[in-house]
Amino acid sequence: MSDVILVAVNDSSAAFAAVTVAIEHARRLDARLHAVTVIEGGEMERHLAAHDLLADKRRAAADAVLRHVAVRGSSAGLMVTVRQRSGRVAAEILEEAHAVQAIMIVMGRVERPGHVIPSIGSHTLRVLEFTSVPVLVVPLP
Repeated sequence: MSDVILVAVNDSSAAFAAVTVAIEHARRLDARLHAVTVIEGGEMERHLAAHDLLADKRRAAADAVLRHVAVRGSSAGLMVTVRQRSGRVAAEILEEAHAVQAIMIVMGRVERPGHVIPSIGSHTLRVLEFTSVPVLVVPLP
């Protein structure tokens, strides 16, 4: 089995910058690209939202992001797999990284409007705190 680079994505510019970098690293390392997106929410929210129109729209948006990543990765000659998860974002990213035996996690750095100093988002901080593999945090270009 080839090495796996996991890229955590959502529909932000930061996430798409992370995808670009993850693709570059996967090509250099001859690794598989695995994209994960997490729809935030706990067990109760998932249960209550099972037939909710907003939940359906969030799942459809997540699917669209994953399709976009799959097309970009495939166009770069990579084997790409994707997964949509639901729950606490950092915990789900860490579980997915463990499940696919990722050698690296790539995430985008959050840009906060009005802040002079760029910061790392809370989900990324949690991943950094609890991961056992390297994490590459990508700023916007």
